Amino acid sequence: MVHSAPFYGVIGTPYQWTAQGIKALPGNDMPIPYRASELRWFLASQLVRCLQDFTVVNLDDLTALDSYA
Repeated sequence: MVHSAPFYGVIGTPYQWTAQGIKALPGNDMPIPYRASELRWFLASQLVRCLQDFTVVNLDDLTALDSYA
């Protein structure tokens, strides 16, 4: 269970301005932080959060609690 998950950045496709116009560049699945300068030439497809404060739980325990509600 997550108690704190601030926004970190995005995953998507980088672009570049060329003499022929805007060109898509090969991307990867590495997130780009919001503070990165290259973010302005980036088309985001996924939002990334940073899980900072969390507790690992067993899903079977959660379903057992749900049956009492």
